[in-house]
Parts: sequence; structure tokens; C-alpha cells
Amino acid sequence: MTDLEIREDIINTARVMLQKGLVQGTGGNFSVRCARGFIVTPSGMDYTKLAPSDLPKLSPDGAVLEGERRPSIEKELHRSVYRARRDVGAVIHTHSVYASAAAAMRLPLPVLTDNQAVLFGGAVPVSEYAPIGTPELACNTAKALAAGGGVLMANHGALCVGATLAEAALRCEMLEIFAKIFFLTKSCGGGVSLTAEDASREASDVAGRYGQR
Repeated sequence: MTDLEIREDIINTARVMLQKGLVQGTGGNFSVRCARGFIVTPSGMDYTKLAPSDLPKLSPDGAVLEGERRPSIEKELHRSVYRARRDVGAVIHTHSVYASAAAAMRLPLPVLTDNQAVLFGGAVPVSEYAPIGTPELACNTAKALAAGGGVLMANHGALCVGATLAEAALRCEMLEIFAKIFFLTKSCGGGVSLTAEDASREASDVAGRYGQR
């Protein structure tokens, strides 16, 4: 994809997620890895009014390479994930309601459904708390994410990654559903989590059989 196509894809994805309630107002942020670094949403701008030129390109070190807008306050969060994970092509940070509520509990999201095992490989971990937009938040989140597909950010929100922006967005949407399932089962006395072995086996099995070749 060209940089222009990446910027357009980010804007379209952000607007869809805004309509779905996965981000609110100007909260959350989106980025995609590109040649020479990554493209990220600007700080504090309305997703419905963004133009491609509003999205700056940053170097792997976080320096602005292109664009006049200030990058997201969480640029270090995105940079830390890209630095730690060469397989990640896109990062999305949300404040979706149920995932944020789970993050406020500071407990990992257990594997209550087999499709969570497939999308996230197991329980969704929670990172240690740190203030918004700080290097500590970026470091804690990348550390807790490790090799997984998503992480809850203590008392803040959630972050999901993917090889593509579409994959990261799908994980954000499904994480919110898994968080809802968690609270529903908890209100009824608690669900029964899959074992780590069951989750790993389910993820490996479906990866080989699901979808088109």
C-alpha cells in the first residue's frame, strides 16, 4: 500500500469503529507500519473530519518525518510495540466500555470461549498501570502484550495488534464482545475457563482448518 492508501485506510477504520462505539470522541489512536516507520492518527482530532494529510509519518525513533499535525499523545505506545514485534503491521488503542471496565479490575480476561483462544491465543493479560502518554505506559503495555494479540491497559483501555489494520480492528471488536461475556458470566456466578492446553490446541487446530486456502 502507498502512504496515501494507508492514511485512507486508517481514517475509514477509525470512523467505522467510532460508529460501533469502540472509540469515543477523539479518544483512542490508530497506526500502521510503513516504509521508514509508521503512520499514526493525530492528537485530539475528530475522526469524522480527518483528511489524509492530517496523519503524520514517524520514524522508528518517533521523529516526525512527514506532516504538520502533532502525532497522538500515545505515539510511544505504538513505537514500543513495533520495536518489540516485527510481526505487527498495525496497532489500535481503544477505550471501549467493557474492555475498559475489565482493565479497571486489573485482572486478565480468562478464556471463556474457544474463539477467544483462536483470536488471542489464551487469556488477555493486563499491563501495570502508568500515566497516559508516558514511556512507562508504553513499556508496560508492550511487555504485557508479549507475543499476544491484545492487552488490557490497567485503568485505561485496551490495545490490539495485527498483521494488518483489519486484523487489529477485528481483535478490538471481538475483545469488547469477550469482555461482555466475561461480565455476563461473572454476574451469574462465573464461567468455566478453558485450560491453557485446551486454548493452545484450539488455536492451532482452527488455524489449520478455518478460512480459505
